[in-house]
Amino acid sequence: MRSTFLGFNAARSGIFAAQRSLDITGHNIANVNTPGYSRQRLEQAASNPMPLPGKQGMLGAGVDTLTIKQLRDEFLDYKYRGEANALGYWRAKQEGLYYVESVMDELSETGLSTVLDEMFASFQQLSKPENANNLSTRALVRQNAEKFANLVNQTYNKLEKMVQDLNFDIATAVSSINSYAEQIALLNSQIARSEMSGSNANDLRDQRNLLIDELSELVDVDIIEVGSMDGNTGRKTVIQINGQPLVYHDRAYKLTVDKKEKSKFFEDMGVDLEVNVIEWENGGRLNINSINGELKALIELRDGTGQGGAKGIPFYIGELNRFVEVLAREMNDIHSKGFGLDGESGYYIFTANGVTSEEMKTIENDSKKKINAKNISTSLDIEDLNKIAAASERDLLPGDGSNALKLAELRDDLGMFKEGKPEDFLKSLVSNLGVDSLEAIRNTENQTFLTAQVDLERQRVSGVHLDEELSNMVRYQHAYNASARMITTIDEMLDVIINRLGIVGR
Repeated sequence: MRSTFLGFNAARSGIFAAQRSLDITGHNIANVNTPGYSRQRLEQAASNPMPLPGKQGMLGAGVDTLTIKQLRDEFLDYKYRGEANALGYWRAKQEGLYYVESVMDELSETGLSTVLDEMFASFQQLSKPENANNLSTRALVRQNAEKFANLVNQTYNKLEKMVQDLNFDIATAVSSINSYAEQIALLNSQIARSEMSGSNANDLRDQRNLLIDELSELVDVDIIEVGSMDGNTGRKTVIQINGQPLVYHDRAYKLTVDKKEKSKFFEDMGVDLEVNVIEWENGGRLNINSINGELKALIELRDGTGQGGAKGIPFYIGELNRFVEVLAREMNDIHSKGFGLDGESGYYIFTANGVTSEEMKTIENDSKKKINAKNISTSLDIEDLNKIAAASERDLLPGDGSNALKLAELRDDLGMFKEGKPEDFLKSLVSNLGVDSLEAIRNTENQTFLTAQVDLERQRVSGVHLDEELSNMVRYQHAYNASARMITTIDEMLDVIINRLGIVGR
């Protein structure tokens, strides 16, 4: 026989279920603008029914509230993090290449092409017989040569400064990775303690997922769940980089940039420049060839020489080195065979660090001391304007400018570089930079769109939709009122039985 108060229990469970659902709805609405928040729902199931005698069936006993479920799609999380990782890579690449473009701005009136053209034009003026022994014209030649060398030096210095800035950016990125690892490890510990009773720490899990999303922009990570090592039934979250744990449950394994080593590229130029080496705190070196994200882009920009397809600042410095080395060699070769107003020959126009021609001849076979973008300067010899070799033969002095004409004609020497004449080389270099920059811009835009699309899909599953929550609020309110009305009805029925049955008609 059914209990007299069975109906009360069923209605009571309905009130509690509706009340809890309303609490969860209020929590969702309150967090509509909270980053990373996933909406929640109350999982309900019918209570175990009571069997009726005589095979009449099962009488329902109300509703049980099972758990507060977080609405989240793990596959979309995985997909989002992959797209965000690629976005972090291309965005950092775009910003770096944009700066390189601004340094090597060939569209301005002070670009290398313009200054180079002015230098050749001054040699053209010096080649004229009426100007061959003119000291003002010679001064203009030296001034334009110095202007060209100074601009190359300035361009190099800005690029080298960018390498140093990238070195700092890499250290900052590593520091951010460590900070994320520490916060995630702490949340793992809090989640484990909160879920020991079997409940779900949904809000803590949201905070952890948001941190993992942000971490994924810096470096690609693998997130796995493993069984506990102490034999408990709980699962432990592990975050790995290249198979090496960054976070193992409540422990964070940090990266360091304490160790520094000389950059081989700059060392080959004779430049003493140290770069950070990324290592695990236990001493193992991070395999940077197997990572992606913003950190990978920063490393490529700092170290990329073009080998393996990674073009960074060293690649463009290397191209600039090749340009000035070949140009200086060709100009020095012609100039050293000519004669100045002093009747002497053998002088260079360009040397490394402003030494004399004789000093340069003794060191130019040393790869670390040869002319490059950092050290190119006008020869100390041509401080004396009379040593600028405009004449091809001593006997033709002082009015011969044929050697200066040979120097001016280098401007159109198609065989100087594989790209063609000097102007063609610079155009090719800038074009390659433009192509790389355009690729980064295009991929950044594509990844921004793809990341937004995946995030939109996530929000359809996990995001709080106010219209839906308001609709649920009304629904749960009516359910609450109906359950309360049910209790009132049962109370009235019992009142008739207890207080009024048998006294009718007295």
